[in-house]
Amino acid sequence: MRWESTAAMPEAVVRESVEAVAAPVPLTAAALRGLGIRGVQFGSLDRLFPAPCLNSDIVEIYDLTARETLFGRLYRVDGRYLYLRADALQEMPIEGGALSWAYAEHFLEHITPEEAVRWLREVRRLLAPGGVVRVTTPDLARYVRGYLEESDAFYALHRERTARLGFPPMETRKAWMLNQIFQYWGHRWIYDADEVRHVMRQAGFEPERVTVQTYGRSREPEMAGLDWEIRNDDTLYVEAVV
Repeated sequence: MRWESTAAMPEAVVRESVEAVAAPVPLTAAALRGLGIRGVQFGSLDRLFPAPCLNSDIVEIYDLTARETLFGRLYRVDGRYLYLRADALQEMPIEGGALSWAYAEHFLEHITPEEAVRWLREVRRLLAPGGVVRVTTPDLARYVRGYLEESDAFYALHRERTARLGFPPMETRKAWMLNQIFQYWGHRWIYDADEVRHVMRQAGFEPERVTVQTYGRSREPEMAGLDWEIRNDDTLYVEAVV
């Protein structure tokens, strides 16, 4: 493997089984409740969670019998995960106010700030009053501290974690470590806490209802277990309440 200027998203993911689920389009609050769904994960790829989570991504999932996921339809994957193939930057085929929470892990940095505002407005539409959105994203402030502070071991530890995920070895130069969050992985914009607050305000979230959280801690208990531990060293966690 070698480093590329962008990290290509797979066009499709193979799982053991894919079965269509009979459900109205757009998905109604009643239909989602009947399926045990209370929240949605955006940008799930193949890191899927069972109900109460609805998993959603633009990527096609198919099984070895060539059954595939079509846009805007609901599927059961591997007999236990509900998956909606959809473009998160378009209106989701889900009734407004149908969900209690929305979650996106390392999704925000892959779209432009303008797209982030549009996506967050759509998230607000999907959430019922009191609903919570949780976004996690690489923390620019953490990378800058690692660059500036000689005694900070963050870069060395992060290189080890990235290698465990199967990526090529990272360079040891500090400037390279800082630049890679902008130049690789398909990233479009890197955030600190204030920058996340800014796009959330632009999307209509009240500033006093936007808070920085920590790994595994959430206003919505069902989201607390969705954070990926191997990413918690470089990740910023921010939530907003409708």
